[in-house]
Amino acid sequence: MISSAINFQKLWRPVFLAAALAFLYANVLAKLGFDWWTDENYSHGLLVPFVIGFIVWSEFDELKKAAGKPSVVFGFALILFALLLLLGGTLGAELFTRRISLVVMLVGITVYFFGARILKSLVVPFVLLLLAIPIPQIIFNKIAFPLQIWASQAAVWGIRLFEVPTIRKGNVIEILPRGASQIIALEVVEACSGIRSLMTLMTIALVLAYFTRAKHKRIEDANNFAFLKNPDFWRASILMLSAIPIAIFTNAARVTATGVFTYYYGKQATESVWHSISGWLVYLVALALLFALNLIVKKLLTAKNELREAESSKFKVQSSKPENENSAIRNPQSAFENRQSPIANPFYRLLAVLLIGGVFINWFERRGEAEIVRKPLAEIPAALGDWKQKGDPIRFDAATESVLRTTDYTMREYVLPDGRIANIYVGYYASQRAGATYHSPQNCLPGAGWVMQSPAPVEIKTASGASFTANKFIIENGVYKEVLIYWYQGRGRFERSEYADKINTVLDSVLRRRSDGAMVRVMTSVGYSEAEATNAAVDLAAQTAGRLDLFVPE
Repeated sequence: MISSAINFQKLWRPVFLAAALAFLYANVLAKLGFDWWTDENYSHGLLVPFVIGFIVWSEFDELKKAAGKPSVVFGFALILFALLLLLGGTLGAELFTRRISLVVMLVGITVYFFGARILKSLVVPFVLLLLAIPIPQIIFNKIAFPLQIWASQAAVWGIRLFEVPTIRKGNVIEILPRGASQIIALEVVEACSGIRSLMTLMTIALVLAYFTRAKHKRIEDANNFAFLKNPDFWRASILMLSAIPIAIFTNAARVTATGVFTYYYGKQATESVWHSISGWLVYLVALALLFALNLIVKKLLTAKNELREAESSKFKVQSSKPENENSAIRNPQSAFENRQSPIANPFYRLLAVLLIGGVFINWFERRGEAEIVRKPLAEIPAALGDWKQKGDPIRFDAATESVLRTTDYTMREYVLPDGRIANIYVGYYASQRAGATYHSPQNCLPGAGWVMQSPAPVEIKTASGASFTANKFIIENGVYKEVLIYWYQGRGRFERSEYADKINTVLDSVLRRRSDGAMVRVMTSVGYSEAEATNAAVDLAAQTAGRLDLFVPE
């Protein structure tokens, strides 16, 4: 609740500061808003700014009391660190770093004007903002895939409770509908794994805990860990952590219901209105569980806290400290109201730094990357050494292409004179600045039912004499057993680790204005001899790598 009218004469400085921030982070904010609008995993981000605004508005009086003396030095250090993160992320084509820079910048500005003490009262808004920032694709894949596997395992267990015969291969569940002769494969995709509802549920859990917190008296305690005594802190932590099992459980229940209906009604159970409605039911059930858990935990922790306070009150010594002793802290002179000359005034200094940084960052963003001349992957030769192309190139469906987000790709089969067939895939990204990046086979193939085993490095030597190390796996899916070799290629580099390639991408973006590159994969059946299959895959890998310089430029 706000106890005083807004002073519009003092409003111009916050408005100018907000405009300077918007100028500095124009591209970051535009891309973040686009992701919130188009990425269903983070669509809750559209509401987060409004929730944060409401929290600040409703707690405005308390925030004024919590404000302390401006910490210009510490705040400015945080602001400079945020600018370095923004600069590094912009130069290095790292979108996540630029977005985290925005959070650090807001923390720094808060400390700069109101001191570090006020941060205790703004923890929830800043955590909400962090939860609305999409995590890097590499990390997202590492989180999403285990959730897909857990959801599919739980779903298979649930389906078998209804005596429906089913087989699971990775995150693919195979069911033969009653009276049918064709098996239907249900793929537990990210939307059904719990990852989508998980991000939203964790945000809702924090908001729920905040708005149902007890109105405790403010504790003037110099101990930075005093919050550990607050039952609301533990309740919020429990609710946020509980979002993980709730998301997995509710989504596994959805897949279970879909599997049972598929057994009785066939494929229409996966394409009917029911499948769409079930997605909303999952959210409603998850929210109901979250609210119920909140009531239970709050009751338990509140009762325990009241008992502790009753016992401690017997020994509590009342303080006789005058009420106005901390008035200098309660009513600080904000740097917003500093009436020094423009050069000495912290507000004008900060405004100048933000505007200068904005000019440079926006100039670099618009400068773009180096123009690379290359041929389309469709022109890769039909003959690679002794290997000859078999049939037409293979294309993914639109849904898969939207997930891969490649600039160009080709997937085709090649055959040797002795009849051995191999499959190659090359996915090229012209730029990784906007977040599009490689999808590792270690994430994609297990999700399609393949079991990856026997990992080992393998040496690849091209006809030109270039040599590099790639990844080799033996993969199995039912009766199929194949040798898999893959690596990352681009800008004259060959890498087997996606993390090492990411580091090199950052360096090349800074030094060479380039973040292009490709992931290359070769697969062939083991057949009767794993050694022969490996040699054949290595040969095709060498032939492919040696011909890619025109398509994936050095």
